[in-house]
Amino acid sequence: MAQTDEDFQLILKTFEISKKTILDEIKKLQYNLRTETRSRSRSGSYKLTIRAKDLFKHVQAEIDRAMIVMVELRNQELLELIPHTTVNRRLQSIQKIMNTIFHGLDKFDDQEIIQEHFQFHIEKMNAVLEDES
Repeated sequence: MAQTDEDFQLILKTFEISKKTILDEIKKLQYNLRTETRSRSRSGSYKLTIRAKDLFKHVQAEIDRAMIVMVELRNQELLELIPHTTVNRRLQSIQKIMNTIFHGLDKFDDQEIIQEHFQFHIEKMNAVLEDES
């Protein structure tokens, strides 16, 4: 069944609420995401503070949710349930919210950790957005 504009607006509202929650949490965090010792754990990656781990989990959940919505939009487009222009407009709305979240993460000193943690997921999201097949 095709997603109606009302359905999509509810989804978008949920994304906006989550975006606000994430941005509020980013404001509360210090500029450093690592533990005070800045040492590496046994697995070779840097240890994160508890709040940073929670923030990353929340951001990851939003990325996963965005991916699900975007893939479903593409599927509905392929099935010709939703016009291409509508799908693109909706994808851009989701991408704008996700970009705002990632822009909020720019305040942290440890950009390498953020890139390392989310790079694969961002690449997958970009692949869905660029997929015109």
